[in-house]
Amino acid sequence: MIRTFTNAKVQLMMVGAGHEKGIARTFSHLPEDANDEQIQQLGALLETISPDKFDNAIVTVSHQLDPK
Repeated sequence: MIRTFTNAKVQLMMVGAGHEKGIARTFSHLPEDANDEQIQQLGALLETISPDKFDNAIVTVSHQLDPK
């Protein structure tokens, strides 16, 4: 089978006052080669523009499989 990257997204869980269990901030069109450090930097950037703290991230990657 041939595996072709189609898309990726990252969901950053941010915790703060009023949402102690967390609120998800989702970003689409993540590059296929995004690494842990880049995702950590995105979480740190969100911390600078909001009072919330970055807690964790979920990365979802999709591929198309062709039986060739």
